[in-house]
Amino acid sequence: MSEQFSKLNCSVGDLAITVNCKIPENLGNIVRIVSSGGFQEWQGYSEPLYTWNVEVATEGGALFYEGEDGIEAYTSGPAPDIYLRRLTPPQGYLLEEFSESEQLQMELYEQDCLESVE
Repeated sequence: MSEQFSKLNCSVGDLAITVNCKIPENLGNIVRIVSSGGFQEWQGYSEPLYTWNVEVATEGGALFYEGEDGIEAYTSGPAPDIYLRRLTPPQGYLLEEFSESEQLQMELYEQDCLESVE
């Protein structure tokens, strides 16, 4: 496994911002990490990249992907972990909400791991 996969930037349930995207329209999108997408071939990379299935978290936002008919817009889809940075609240801000969601995030992650084994 290459070094780029040794530490992931995000986990299931996180909010993240898109960075370093090849398609400029994707830069700065706020997305929610829904589930693991596993390793996928990604244009411009020789090795598969670890991806997450994400949903756009902003009203009117879109993710853009290159398709056979040019660039197409979607509200959900795969995103490589290397293009995502987790958003964390400022210290002390909404910590109660985030701590309550930790158990749910762990359960979603465990469920995702079980499904990927099957």
